[in-house]
Amino acid sequence: MVEVGKNSIISVDIKYGKNVKIGAFTIIEEGVTLGDNITIGHYTHIKKGNTILSNTVVGNYCELGENNVIGFNCIIQGRNRLASDCKIYDNVTIKYGTILTSKVTLKENSFLGPNVITLGSTHKRETKHTTEIGENTYIGAGSKIAADIHIGNDVVIGANSFVNKDINNDGKKPIYGGTPVKYIKNLDDE
Repeated sequence: MVEVGKNSIISVDIKYGKNVKIGAFTIIEEGVTLGDNITIGHYTHIKKGNTILSNTVVGNYCELGENNVIGFNCIIQGRNRLASDCKIYDNVTIKYGTILTSKVTLKENSFLGPNVITLGSTHKRETKHTTEIGENTYIGAGSKIAADIHIGNDVVIGANSFVNKDINNDGKKPIYGGTPVKYIKNLDDE
């Protein structure tokens, strides 16, 4: 069953599973696949070629660029913007007002706080994509991540940080914070 809100424009070729709810004034373009138990909010625009797997929520006023893949059990709150070709693994939460540039990968169980931004260009105006955020990683509210950065698994980034370098966990659970980001301590040390 698909429930579509008023004044929404839905392409005739979308594929959808059971129990799909689409809000009012929403646009879903061609080639989109929606799994079971999907909720899409009001005033959301999902461009062509997106795949959203089961038990996922996409909030109000979101914009999803072309060819993104969003895993199972994800929460994408309102006013988020994902550019094209992003890969969002299972159990990911993206809080309100986040912006992801093209080709960002968010691994399983990662969490992005409100208003996180990944950047797609360097200070030399070189376009660089493929930012990757590891499993079980927490990115605090308002943080900015420079272009083409790789953050390992089990890393915590404090709120309002600027991540300008790759961060590996080295088998630990490190906490980083600040502008620019620097190591603070290990989570296991608390």
